[in-house]
Amino acid sequence: MNSGLFCRSDLCCPVCLDIFKDPVLLPCSHSFCKDCLDSWWRKNPAHDCPVCQKQSTMHDPPCNLALKNLCETFLEERNQITPEDLCSLHSEKLSLFCMDHQELVCVVCGTSEKHSDHTFKPIDKAAQQHKNDLQETLEALKQKLKVCEEEELRAEDVSFLHNYKAAVERAQRCPLLDDPQLPSGALIDQYMVSYTPLILDPNTAHPGLILYEGLTTMRVGDRQQLPDNPERFDHLYFALSSKGFNSGKHSWDVEVGDNRGWSLGVLAESDQRKGNIRSGLWGLGYSQGQYYAGSSADPETPLSVNKKYKRIRLNLDWTKGKLSFSDADTGKHIHTFTHTCSEKVFPFFATVIKYPIKLLPVKFSLSVKQNS
Repeated sequence: MNSGLFCRSDLCCPVCLDIFKDPVLLPCSHSFCKDCLDSWWRKNPAHDCPVCQKQSTMHDPPCNLALKNLCETFLEERNQITPEDLCSLHSEKLSLFCMDHQELVCVVCGTSEKHSDHTFKPIDKAAQQHKNDLQETLEALKQKLKVCEEEELRAEDVSFLHNYKAAVERAQRCPLLDDPQLPSGALIDQYMVSYTPLILDPNTAHPGLILYEGLTTMRVGDRQQLPDNPERFDHLYFALSSKGFNSGKHSWDVEVGDNRGWSLGVLAESDQRKGNIRSGLWGLGYSQGQYYAGSSADPETPLSVNKKYKRIRLNLDWTKGKLSFSDADTGKHIHTFTHTCSEKVFPFFATVIKYPIKLLPVKFSLSVKQNS
């Protein structure tokens, strides 16, 4: 039996409000602790039910054996539960994981207004999913670390000491989180590596946005009490990437799925975050079944698009001042902005409804060369 499938209140006597002790059952179907009912009847000789006041012809009601067994099992399980297993609000066992808020909840929390329309998973399934995600990230780091091992560790002592200084310098320069520089002339092993090139910056997110899944997913939710810091949007339901660009070429994919009101693009670092954006924004949007492209300097232009896109790829060439959008599934071009970039720009993400939009990881083949 899993006590997480019902609330503690289901096992409480209506008189003492505690877990039933030796519960007895009246003909009206209400149950009470035997001692509680005896005490009530001593004060009420009519032998009425403490709940519905229906008079009982029974002076010695039978034991509710099924309820007694449930209560005893519940108490046994509760004695094995530590404080961290219980909800701090309702003292119920934490049995669910809210995927929207990324937090453990009890069954009472799950029915509250705070978590209305949220997605829940059993704790074991949610934990396994997150472990798999973490394992995938760790495996990528392990492979990059493996590339950074220096062949000098397998060299003879004299050769090792000759090359020690250069080996240390190379090890210190080896980036774990950037693409590894591979030595030349070796055997090659192929690995599939996945990483997310961008994450959302919670300090920029409008208070009405919920960020979750490792800051890669966002949707509209209940307005939160958050600090009104200068970089936070307070009018538009925007959030920026934690990384901005002032050189080079960059690409990122966004899953919009069935979201019916979204906008994606880049925003100049100097642009204001409070109120409406005045300049320095270029974006592609979707609303009421229509795609449109526009900037803060130019009016929105409807696009002639017949397909409903699920995933959008953005390609930024900062040096050439180009921002293009395409279908991430087919590569079909959607729209391109051409504008001279003079400062750092940040990818922005916007939505006005509760459907999520998600920054997608990039998978690529990593060739690891090992000296024979």
